[in-house]
Amino acid sequence: MTNAADRHALVRSRAEQRLGGTLDAFESPLTVLASPAWRGIEADIWLARRGGQAEIYKHYHPDTDHYVDARAAIAAARQAGELGAGPQVLDSWDGDGLFVMEHLGEGWRAGGLHDSARVETRAAIVAAKKRFRSGAALPRDGDIFAEIRVAHRACVDHGANLPRNIAAFLDFAGRAEAAMADIKIEHAPCHRDGNTANWMIGPGGRVLLVDYDLSANGDPYEDIGFNLTELFEREAEARDGFAEWTGCFDEALFQRAMVYGILDDLRWALVAQAMAARSERKTLEFAKYASWRLMRYETNSQNSSAADRLRRLA
Repeated sequence: MTNAADRHALVRSRAEQRLGGTLDAFESPLTVLASPAWRGIEADIWLARRGGQAEIYKHYHPDTDHYVDARAAIAAARQAGELGAGPQVLDSWDGDGLFVMEHLGEGWRAGGLHDSARVETRAAIVAAKKRFRSGAALPRDGDIFAEIRVAHRACVDHGANLPRNIAAFLDFAGRAEAAMADIKIEHAPCHRDGNTANWMIGPGGRVLLVDYDLSANGDPYEDIGFNLTELFEREAEARDGFAEWTGCFDEALFQRAMVYGILDDLRWALVAQAMAARSERKTLEFAKYASWRLMRYETNSQNSSAADRLRRLA
């Protein structure tokens, strides 16, 4: 379902059924952006109110199906809620790519990069991600290398405007995959999203995770790497951040996490370029978002230190 009016009517109808009648308010609580921040792209978010009740509805867009498995994302969100790592999922209509979760209410807000300056907040984020990791296996396995290939194929199929040096960019991903091929990896449920807007920060500094769009069984060091790349501009700080996650420091594992973090930029750049080519939502600056992700990826992957990381990871 791509028509905005039909999508609006579907979610409103489900909300009225759940809340028992005509709504007092039905509104989107956020501004959708592809750039400078990637926010609200995968799904429409609606806040429905009736009487003293309030619920949040998330309805996935079909133009994201080349990188989001809506059913798997809903299952991951439900498990996170049960574990106390995310908001409670109250109901879902998986065939429609729609689910409803608790409204966290007063005192809660989306996180931002500035929040990561607080040691206590970083600790709460790590604790929430580890809580999610402790759960049962998810219905989907994650593989960033396969996801890069799928996103690149979507770009080619839809005639996306790829950079002239895309072959070199993909070559680093291929060398990274080969470097990790013999590593024994113990997979666990992972959030797989470093976006700071996907933390909800509440009273007493409590943190809950939202947006399980890429969540899957994966390498926990992948999750760490995505987080380190997002939060820390300098490697010295990233090293301290790694120790905060693991309780100690291991050079080879740190390099593994950092390589994943570098690859996250390529994955998201290709996703965004594919969206620029295929999505009907032409007012969103997908290509602009892709450009800065590619700029950072080029800086971090096309130099001698990147090759050193591949030699030192484990």
